[in-house]
Amino acid sequence: MLEIALTCTNATLSVDAEDTFHLRWTPGSTVSAADADAVVAAVQGVTGTGLQPMLVEVVDVCMSPGARATLLGTRFVSAVALVGATVVDRVMAAALLRKQECPHGYFTSVDAARKWLSQLPGAHALAGSSI
Repeated sequence: MLEIALTCTNATLSVDAEDTFHLRWTPGSTVSAADADAVVAAVQGVTGTGLQPMLVEVVDVCMSPGARATLLGTRFVSAVALVGATVVDRVMAAALLRKQECPHGYFTSVDAARKWLSQLPGAHALAGSSI
């Protein structure tokens, strides 16, 4: 697993051996537009114009309207699997997934999310990236 530096302090970002990004927002944190911008910039810094799948842990996280606008307005992944634990997480995930143009899903376990992402056709093709 390769850790990727972020300019925000409320998340960690890594990429695994299957070229899947794993974003973990710190439970209890609020995600600002600047935080979302930092994640998009970090992912695009690795993939360039390519798209890779991402698993995102959103347990007990609050998304600001600006963060939602950034994440919904920028196509920077090929598929997204959101992982949450509560009804509130599910509602927040529904708002984030509603307008996604890529395959997307909500899961209650990281393992189930990883399995789903791994079964998508062409999910892992970071050829020519800097990873």
